[in-house]
Amino acid sequence: MTGIMPVLRVGILGLSHDHVWGNLAALAAGGLGRVVAAAEPDARLRERLRALDGGAALHDTHDALLERRDLDAVLVFADNRASAALGVRALERRLPVMLEKPMAADLAGADALLAAARRAGVPLMVNWPTAWRAALRHGLALASAGEVGEPVQLSHRGGHAGPREYGCSPQFCDWLYDPHRNGGGALVDYCGYGAMLCRVVLGRPRAVTAVAAHLRKADLPSEDNAVVVLTYPRALGVLEASWTQIGGEPALAMIVYGDRGTLLVHQPKPAREGERAGPGRVQIVTAEGSRFVDPPPLADHERDGPTYFLTCVRDARPVAGPCAAEVGRDVQEVLEAALRSSATGRRVDLPD
Repeated sequence: MTGIMPVLRVGILGLSHDHVWGNLAALAAGGLGRVVAAAEPDARLRERLRALDGGAALHDTHDALLERRDLDAVLVFADNRASAALGVRALERRLPVMLEKPMAADLAGADALLAAARRAGVPLMVNWPTAWRAALRHGLALASAGEVGEPVQLSHRGGHAGPREYGCSPQFCDWLYDPHRNGGGALVDYCGYGAMLCRVVLGRPRAVTAVAAHLRKADLPSEDNAVVVLTYPRALGVLEASWTQIGGEPALAMIVYGDRGTLLVHQPKPAREGERAGPGRVQIVTAEGSRFVDPPPLADHERDGPTYFLTCVRDARPVAGPCAAEVGRDVQEVLEAALRSSATGRRVDLPD
């Protein structure tokens, strides 16, 4: 006899990451879990959540939430450095954890999270918002299956005019512009997306070379543009990041140049923080011509981050695919190597 599955009780650690609001909407629409408590020191953010969900208990300290014994899982939306520390503390209480990309502010934070998750034996997920876009997922599947042959180069560019210009909240901007809490600037914000794609299609690189610069916003304490090159035995990854880009074009989520063709993922970009991306499609270019492919819809349990995460928690299965913690850890390794390369002007070789 099949019974009705209980709704999972979810806690929210931090509200200063603007991605929290879209994820809370997805959580409410999904039916797998409900927010029973949230912790955030900023009273304005607590009031914003109260207006959306009057049934959630609100705490002004993270400690108060972590001391609760009525939670099945937590979602973490603080700054990158605090999120890693909070995630470790939650995992030590055997609470499954979902946190936003790029996992941490540095590799030490990512390694601590991964180690804590392995000790606890519970799911740990790094939520990449692009992972829930059908066109990109289909492009990844086709590229990994050899649709354009063996990859020679994978390219990704991410950027906007800057967090403030993009419409990020003051609380979000406050730590995005702080290289200690963020881990860097535009490089950390956007090169992680491309590093994740390279990790899925090409694996871990052998070396990382990067250039990061203050090209326009010299008053910022971190870089506003960056280019990172990943070296593989038979391929290259090229990652671009910008906080000075005007407009959303070119709207390409990924380009894979293979030895039998080229695969392009066309993905309309949101114009401001919090907007949804439009549907995309995949283009395959070969010597015979060009064709477009409309991607199949994602499975119901993969329509968004919280739904996938809570499905893994409910079914006691590990997080797989782009949002796996092992992928997030290797992305963090690339970001840290890129920052070191840009600071020294030298290529950084990664350990085997």
